[in-house]
Amino acid sequence: QRVRFGPGVCGPVDPVYIKAATETGGQPFPVSPAEVGKSSRVMESSLLREMILWASGNSEDSYLIPVDPSVVRIMFSGTFDATGGSLTLIAPDGTVIQQGDRIEDTPLNCGRIISVDAPASGTWQVRTAPTGRFWLRVHAKSGLSLRDAEFVEPDAGLESDRLVEIQGEPIAGRPATLRVFVSSTFKRPTFQLVSLDGRPLQAVDLQSTDNLEFIGTITLPIEPFRVLVNGRDESGVQTQRIWPRLFNGEVVEVVPPAGETVPAGTEMPVTFTIRNHGPAVRLNLVSSDHRGKIIAVEPPTLELGA
Repeated sequence: QRVRFGPGVCGPVDPVYIKAATETGGQPFPVSPAEVGKSSRVMESSLLREMILWASGNSEDSYLIPVDPSVVRIMFSGTFDATGGSLTLIAPDGTVIQQGDRIEDTPLNCGRIISVDAPASGTWQVRTAPTGRFWLRVHAKSGLSLRDAEFVEPDAGLESDRLVEIQGEPIAGRPATLRVFVSSTFKRPTFQLVSLDGRPLQAVDLQSTDNLEFIGTITLPIEPFRVLVNGRDESGVQTQRIWPRLFNGEVVEVVPPAGETVPAGTEMPVTFTIRNHGPAVRLNLVSSDHRGKIIAVEPPTLELGA
């Protein structure tokens, strides 16, 4: 089917790219050929490693962004999958931001990018008004960092008291252990899970082990989520960071066998355990080796009750 693409049209964007961007904290940028020269502004975002907010939705919304003195440069980027969307940025003093000293304002056919050098500390406000769907990222260059967020479990090897990152996603409906690392400049951090559109889902209680590592057992929400930390910097100013990765509680668990050795030149059946933690489901089972070669699975389909 023919679809339009070019000036005056925001896309179409391949859903695979949107999914990848959503799961990793990225952002789709529909640009026309005439806007390719502005792509350097997009690539600059890779230098601003601290993410303060990620949100996506399909209705008008407003977000409050705490900016602390450690931020030396900040970028607000909003993109849309339909023309007519707008992004408005308001500084802590109530000024509506436009192009000017220390401010780079890059309007796009399907979005807007605003970068601010040495931004004023305080609460900034971003307003998005899409005609379709929007994607909003706020990220900065700063020494104050949310370094990692991961789900962990006891090491299945000899070091049973050591926690290692789980394979895949946490299992829905079961307690999960979350571990977060922050920089030493993060004071009195509190943690919460937020939705795709950036709204709070639930606060989580994580206990400090050494002022940099925080860990706790939590109940997972029923929808995809990110981990957000609020706190204070060393001067006592409010600050916020968000981990880019999107987590999603899975209802189907695939448990690999214990490490088994298969002598070269021989074949050996290997048994996996599949558990269903949700409603009844019918699964198609496919496996492949490290070279991508498809390996037979028996049975090829599986009916699992609730």
